[in-house]
Amino acid sequence: MVETLLTISFIVLLVDLALIILWLFNYKEIKNKQSETPFVSILIAARDEENNLADCLEAILKVNYPEDKLEILLGNDRSEDKTGDIAEAYAVRHPQIKSYQISARKIKGNGKANALAQLARKAKGEYMLITDADIVVPPDWIKSMLVGLDEDTALVTGTSIVGGNTMIAYFQKVEWLFATGMLKVVSDFNVPVTTMGNNMLIRKSVYEEIGGYEALPFSVTEDLELFNHIKKKHKTVNLFNDNVLNISKPQSTFMDLLVQRKRWMRGAFRLPWIMVALLALQSSFFLVIVGLFMVNTTWAWIILGVKFMLRYIFGSLLAKKLKESINIVGYIIFEVYAVIFSSVSVLYYFLSGPVEWKGRKY
Repeated sequence: MVETLLTISFIVLLVDLALIILWLFNYKEIKNKQSETPFVSILIAARDEENNLADCLEAILKVNYPEDKLEILLGNDRSEDKTGDIAEAYAVRHPQIKSYQISARKIKGNGKANALAQLARKAKGEYMLITDADIVVPPDWIKSMLVGLDEDTALVTGTSIVGGNTMIAYFQKVEWLFATGMLKVVSDFNVPVTTMGNNMLIRKSVYEEIGGYEALPFSVTEDLELFNHIKKKHKTVNLFNDNVLNISKPQSTFMDLLVQRKRWMRGAFRLPWIMVALLALQSSFFLVIVGLFMVNTTWAWIILGVKFMLRYIFGSLLAKKLKESINIVGYIIFEVYAVIFSSVSVLYYFLSGPVEWKGRKY
């Protein structure tokens, strides 16, 4: 019994150590030269985002990119609040913003995919950047995302973390930091995993080549579905730096967070095996430690201490790259939270009903 638990523990620790080593020695800084400023289209599907949309649009309007090479296409997906009014007001004041009412359902996908599909057909840009209405982009976002392109690249994924000053926002920030960091490590190891639906750039010719969202099967994680079809024939890259760092508004309650995680977990089961294995190992560690405390307290404390140290080092390296930081006290609290919340999330996934998203059930 002890030998089995120790073996699993050592494997988990080796994986954590490997993540640090790969980050330090295999991190790929992608800086393709971009001598031109192509016309780009920013696509935003918005539903009930009256509290976030203005901040999102103000940030995009401040990006360092020529106004005559940029259009912002905003799809109001049958919002039940003032999202449509805000969108129309910005469209009147800023000619590069175009607001559309998304009322018809033209594809098999979810609401966001339906809105993006219709916006994409109106997009004039050579490249399409997709983000969400609760996101604030950095000033050099467009130029820095274009840096990820070479002649073979079809899709570029940026980095996203959660902002906010509350404890629940901090938990989400650290969780997103680890998730996006692992995505970068694995993708630099030449294993394309997924993209971020709130921070991606797509070559429009490739989007049209696969038939767009109209040609994709239904999925609650439309970004992963699109990514999986593109990666079959084309190159994708992940960028991880502060110039492509989008800040998301946090989920305000733990219930909202559970609902969000349920949707994400539906897509997680379709990730490449290496990513599923990493997630499974991290999730199983709690049960292993509990078992060790029951049979050998000394080994349990040693492994728990090493695990904490390795995770904190990895998280600190990630945060430094984004010019962020991890408070060690907050991180200790986060690790306790992560164990509890992960267990609750699994139970909620299997015991609750359909996936709920933006007032719709899937």
